[in-house]
Amino acid sequence: MSEDRRGQIVTAALEVFGRYGYRRSSMDLIAQAARISRPAVYQYFPGKEAVFRAVGQKIADEVLAAAARAGATGSGDVADRLTEVLAQKLDLFGGAIGAGFKAELFAEAGQLAGDVIASFHDRYADLVERVLAESGLPGLGRTIGPRDVALVLTDALPGIAQEPDAETARRRLRQLVDLVVRGLSA
Repeated sequence: MSEDRRGQIVTAALEVFGRYGYRRSSMDLIAQAARISRPAVYQYFPGKEAVFRAVGQKIADEVLAAAARAGATGSGDVADRLTEVLAQKLDLFGGAIGAGFKAELFAEAGQLAGDVIASFHDRYADLVERVLAESGLPGLGRTIGPRDVALVLTDALPGIAQEPDAETARRRLRQLVDLVVRGLSA
C-alpha cells in the first residue's frame, strides 16, 4: 500500500511540476493533486526536492523501459530500431511539460537531480550502444566505436527537439539515423 501511495504522489507531482514549473509548485499543490493531505505527503517525502527527484527517476525509468522495448532484437532493421529507441528520448523533450516551464524544469533537474540525469544518460547510451553492437554494421569499430556513435546520437537529440513541430523533429531524427547507418554500412 505504501508504494502505491508513493506512486500516487509522484504521478500527481509530475502533473503539478509540468503545469506550474518547479518554483511555483508546492507541497500543498502536490497533496491536492494526489488527493491526500499535506502531512501524508511528508510521510513519504521530506520535501519538494525529494518529490522532484522521484519524479525525475520515474520519468527516466519509464523512458528507458519504452526504449528497451523499441530496441528489442527482431523489431525491424537497425535504422528502424535506432529511430524508435531515440524517439523515446525525443518525445521526453516534447512531452507533458508546459512549454513555459521546460527550460526551468530541465535547469532545476540539472541542479537538484544531476545524478539521476547522469545515470539516465549513461543507461540510455548503453541501450543505443547495444542496438548498434547487435546490428553487425561493417564500419562500426573501424574508425568509431559503438559507444561513441551512441553518444553522438543521444547528444544530438536536444538539438533536434528544438524543432517545434513534432513530425518534423521525428523526420530529422530519422534522417540523422539514416546518415549514421549508411556511413557505418560502407
